[in-house]
Amino acid sequence: MTKVLATGGDELVLAWVWAHFGVVCTKVDMAIAVMDGRDMVAAAIFQAHSGPDIELSYYGPKTMTLGTVKGLAKIAVDHFNVSRITVRTARNNRIITDGVEKLGFVFEGVRHHAYGDGDAMMYGLFGHNLARLAGKVMQ
Repeated sequence: MTKVLATGGDELVLAWVWAHFGVVCTKVDMAIAVMDGRDMVAAAIFQAHSGPDIELSYYGPKTMTLGTVKGLAKIAVDHFNVSRITVRTARNNRIITDGVEKLGFVFEGVRHHAYGDGDAMMYGLFGHNLARLAGKVMQ
């Protein structure tokens, strides 16, 4: 079945993230459920919107598809009017670090001890790479 992005239920999505991953998300701008039929299989959280930039967190191992990423990029550009998306992931999460680079995210640095003893790898998506994923034409 095709995955669908669903908005409008921030509290339910955040409760799902807590129940499945033990993570409390604060200062949330929008929580998005990734649905496979009637089942929530993942969640995307937009937070720390600062005008041109927004941070994106994704919870749901082995559920991210190119269509999901394109949908999230479109929401970021259309709803939040951003020119970049920032993501971070654990240094040892090679699936995500390899995947975001293939999508056009640029490695921007390391936040040491961002996850307690673990470091976070920081990536940004902007310019033509963001526009391409969001289905926009840059002028």
